[in-house]
Amino acid sequence: MVHNYTNFTGEYIKKVTDIDIAVTITTCCLSIIGAVIIFINLGRTYKRGDHISTPMKLLLYLTIADIFSAIGFLFGAIRFLYGDDISPEKVLACHKENDSGCIAQSFLTTMSSMSSFWWTSIIAFHLLWNSTDQNQSGSFNQSEHARKDIQMFVYHLLSWAVPGAITITAMAKGILGSDLSVGSGAWCWISACLSDNERTIWMAVSGKGWEILMYFSCLGFYMLLKFRQKCAMIRSRRKHAQVDSSTPLIPTSNRPNEDIRFMYLWLIELCLRCFGTVRFIMAAIKRHTGYRSVHYEEVDIYLMHFQCFGDSAQAFCSCLIFFGFR
Repeated sequence: MVHNYTNFTGEYIKKVTDIDIAVTITTCCLSIIGAVIIFINLGRTYKRGDHISTPMKLLLYLTIADIFSAIGFLFGAIRFLYGDDISPEKVLACHKENDSGCIAQSFLTTMSSMSSFWWTSIIAFHLLWNSTDQNQSGSFNQSEHARKDIQMFVYHLLSWAVPGAITITAMAKGILGSDLSVGSGAWCWISACLSDNERTIWMAVSGKGWEILMYFSCLGFYMLLKFRQKCAMIRSRRKHAQVDSSTPLIPTSNRPNEDIRFMYLWLIELCLRCFGTVRFIMAAIKRHTGYRSVHYEEVDIYLMHFQCFGDSAQAFCSCLIFFGFR
């Protein structure tokens, strides 16, 4: 239910500057270019008949989500160049006429961002799940193929259906709209016309909650994976010592370098998106406790400058990691 909240609480201040818009547009363009480079490289690999590993396929799906995020953020930033329809007065008036462009952009970026969180978590989980796979020959029987097909189907179901269901529900309930950059940058997200509780809940349900869950789950997957690798190395050393101590030690893991890079995707997303997460927590505390710091607005604005870069830079950074630095 959308409420007509027209009173200013200090939370609604026009924060987005021309520099923020320029940074967002530039980063989005770089991410779109980076995503295209990833698509081209994977396409060339497929045409050559080379095997594309499952983690690389997961990176492809992650990049699809990230390029849609970049396109949405780009549209939102361009929309901010025409700022007459996004002034605090007009947004908080909560007219019955909906801003279809703002809602469409919010729908696209909300769903794609959640999908990106899911694919990042799934990549970390997949590496952990397959870390003890002893089949290195590349030949699989029919049951193994069926298992992998089911596994991929579940990955797609979680990464597209769950964000889609949440975003469609939010749009149907009139949740999406301009938030006057409270928790976002030069783009729309959750309508500022909601009550305090609704705004916090929907910001968590439609993005930040999944993002924070991704950070902790990927950290857990990463630690378990490193623990398994350490245990495997210890077992290999003991076996080697029992067989022949004069033979050079063979590494227990022959993962290619790009597989190792997959383990750090979540760290990159953490570094890029932590500014928005901190802003969300700060806004929620201020909204529900009434705590006001004299430096709150100043800190929030500085964090938003970094958020305008980080939230739309994932595809660009992924391109640099996998195809820029070899």
